Amino acid sequence: MDLLLKPLTGKITPGKITLSVVPRRDIQPLLEMAARLALSAPLRVLDGGNCFNAYIVAQALRKQTQDVEAALGRIRVSRAFTCYQMVTLLDETEAIPAATLVLDLLATFRDETVPMAERQRLLGHCLGRLERLAAAAPLLVSASPDGGPPMSRQHRQRQSPAGDELLMRLEKAADQVWRFSAPATIVQLRML
Repeated sequence: MDLLLKPLTGKITPGKITLSVVPRRDIQPLLEMAARLALSAPLRVLDGGNCFNAYIVAQALRKQTQDVEAALGRIRVSRAFTCYQMVTLLDETEAIPAATLVLDLLATFRDETVPMAERQRLLGHCLGRLERLAAAAPLLVSASPDGGPPMSRQHRQRQSPAGDELLMRLEKAADQVWRFSAPATIVQLRML
């Protein structure tokens, strides 16, 4: 997947919402891309799934520069743990010419204690804020199709339709959608 993301970093353009639909377990290439973006300019990371790992980013930076601390200093990370916090975070994020990476946006919207109509309303508000941020600078939003952190099969089955509905709405709002999944497993056949 890293090979797929490397050539795409130049296609994240101001004025467009770029959405990367990537399984949560495969988030590392997005973190490596964050390192590449921070090499030369400020980067804001808005983390909705608590998946920003500074260690992975620092490792990626070490492969590209000797001044790791300066590059890390250009990254500003803010986290949201609920959909209400995500709304506040996006409301308070200024539309300035600095690239923004929103990690696992929908993780904050998968809380069953918040009625679906309320989650839909809040997501609509967030989509407006994402448009505002995209107008000022490159914006990449990631969303996990698998619903975020591991959960029981029963819980995942109950949650899936709502998660799918939210993801479809996010995809409709995006100007570009990149879908990534783990490569298919190759099965070696044996001759008997």
